[in-house]
Amino acid sequence: MNRKNVFVAVALFVCTANVGCMGRIIREGAGAALGASGKVVELQTPSSLANYRGLTIESITVAQGLRVPGDIMTLVRQSYADAAEDLVLTLDGSPAVAVSGEIIHYEAGDTVSKAIGPLQEIIVRTQLIDAGSKKFLGEANLIGRSKALTSGGSHNLAEGAGKALSKWLGDSGVKENDG
Repeated sequence: MNRKNVFVAVALFVCTANVGCMGRIIREGAGAALGASGKVVELQTPSSLANYRGLTIESITVAQGLRVPGDIMTLVRQSYADAAEDLVLTLDGSPAVAVSGEIIHYEAGDTVSKAIGPLQEIIVRTQLIDAGSKKFLGEANLIGRSKALTSGGSHNLAEGAGKALSKWLGDSGVKENDG
């Protein structure tokens, strides 16, 4: 192998080795701008929620034995209220859908994951109930997930769960707020 071929091989190696680092830089930048993502895993799909104009937030609890930050229930509750603001739902509107949930998984990431790319996640098993009739409407696992240090932490993960609620309600017929 001549010197030119060795140089090209080394240059290709260096370029491909840095792709992971560059991907991490891009992921961290996106994490800072967008926060944690929200994902919905439906367990029972609600029928159309297009007629609902209100949202009440009932209990947000933590599964027994699960270790979570002390403020996480308040943060999830607030993110659910914020999700309602993005939609035509108000906290005093009628008819109202009642939302309750249980945090069944919380992963803050550890030192090893920070070296190769963090994964932080919250999963809130969430139920929708008609606030007036108490009729069960649907259930889903709402996931707030961060794959970047800049979008991690309990606040961002709770916001991700709120994004998931907004998506779930939107997919179930609740319209976005125009103004």
